[in-house]
Amino acid sequence: MKWNELRKIAEAHGWRLWRNGSSHDIYRHPDKKEVLLIGRHGKEEIKNGTFNKLKKQIGF
Repeated sequence: MKWNELRKIAEAHGWRLWRNGSSHDIYRHPDKKEVLLIGRHGKEEIKNGTFNKLKKQIGF
């Protein structure tokens, strides 16, 4: 999966852009206390370990 696709899925699950970091966008969810870091790497593939961690955080 690519970073842009993951960003769209996160936004569809209720995550909203909170602010921009130096190389990552920081998202927050209204029902959760944690933050979600999504890299600004565009069309680059996400590595498997990183993808599994983010998938668990997003909730899909």
